[in-house]
Amino acid sequence: MPLRRYRIAAAIACVALALGASGCAGAFTQRLVDLRTSQGDAALTAGSLEEAEKEYALALKLDPHNSHARSGLARVLFLQARAAFIDSKLDDAQVEIAGALRYAPQDDAAKALSAQIDQAKIRREIVLANYPLYETVGASLTDSLKTLAASQHEIALQLKAFRSDFDASHLTKAIIAAYALQDEEHRLESRIVAYRGLVTSGEVKAQPPAQSETPNLLPVP
Repeated sequence: MPLRRYRIAAAIACVALALGASGCAGAFTQRLVDLRTSQGDAALTAGSLEEAEKEYALALKLDPHNSHARSGLARVLFLQARAAFIDSKLDDAQVEIAGALRYAPQDDAAKALSAQIDQAKIRREIVLANYPLYETVGASLTDSLKTLAASQHEIALQLKAFRSDFDASHLTKAIIAAYALQDEEHRLESRIVAYRGLVTSGEVKAQPPAQSETPNLLPVP
């Protein structure tokens, strides 16, 4: 049995024994609660949210009304909800923030995040109704950004190479990559405009053809 679990089991056994001792049960239980909340605080400070949640929950099993443990657990659940929200896991975020509000119903930050999550879920339903493939297409747009980043990196490499050997062919390559980058940016812009139309109304409004400002590439001596 891991040491941590052994300590928990031993603590619970001691509480059971102490309950039969007149005048000792309350003080002993409080010491255990203080130990759990202290360990919960340490885990929270270290960013170990899962461990902090376990410690505060253990404290609340011993003393369900302990304000320290309740506020600590509320903070942990709030942080977990915020992380899930940022990671687009709205259902998980809603569960976590509901738990936070159960322990700290008047917490302004928790109430504000709960409202954000509710609004996001409403908007998600609208987007799903308008365009069920939004997630797949959105991922495709994100992947397109990698192409832009690769082109930008290539331009930077060619410019750096020119500064090393002063061979103008590097500048030619940089120009070609820059034109390709510009064309890709125009295509991505058009795709994003179309995507916005699909997720907001389910249809794409007619857009005038994009006029490319890319000049003809003339041979570079």
